[in-house]
Amino acid sequence: MNNLGSPNLAESFSHAIDGIVESILSERNLRIHFAIGLIILATTFFLPIPREDLLWVVFAVFFVIWSELVNTIIEHLMNLYSSEFHPVIKIIKDVSAGVVLWASLFAVTVGIIVFGGLLFNWSLEVGKVFAIISTAAFPLLSFKVVRSWKTKR
Repeated sequence: MNNLGSPNLAESFSHAIDGIVESILSERNLRIHFAIGLIILATTFFLPIPREDLLWVVFAVFFVIWSELVNTIIEHLMNLYSSEFHPVIKIIKDVSAGVVLWASLFAVTVGIIVFGGLLFNWSLEVGKVFAIISTAAFPLLSFKVVRSWKTKR
């Protein structure tokens, strides 16, 4: 059987870095998420963020970037599978993009809770309200907007 894996650890890391660099170079949204993530993480050096809150901020940034990388993998796999339009491939790509959006909403919620409290003295309830809106109202609103858009076509 042909082994497609790397024979040593250094080569494995090299391939992993190549993949991330290629993704950054080819995916505009990933560049945007990396830039925003770097700005957010740099900001943490200038604010008195408790360790537990910092962990949530770091997790949120990494989660968004991870989601975008997985989305890139799925898009490339679907493009490799077929270059023609297929409704199932569209659903797969849309759901994959939705995962990135959902991760981004999580990151914004973390940002509101952590940075809103530090910078604007917002209560925890502001973050809770945003989380509830993101969890309940956003999908419902999205469904309504997409449905009305499709009926206009």
